Amino acid sequence: MACRVGITTDPNRRKREWETQYPTLRNWMIMGQYNTKSEAQKRENEVALLYGCVSAPGGAGNEYDTWYVYKFDY
Repeated sequence: MACRVGITTDPNRRKREWETQYPTLRNWMIMGQYNTKSEAQKRENEVALLYGCVSAPGGAGNEYDTWYVYKFDY
């Protein structure tokens, strides 16, 4: 089973976007909430390594927004 990890400031919007790319998306989880993009990016990297998921650095938004790390299977 393949998985993906990412960061976003809007988890609901991001999930809808991924559902169009991955119709088999399942097990959507918010892995944490962070006060900076840097903190969220660090956690994304950790989660991707831990679970062996695909990830890519980035995510549009300001450094000092509320950021969420998400994970899903597909």
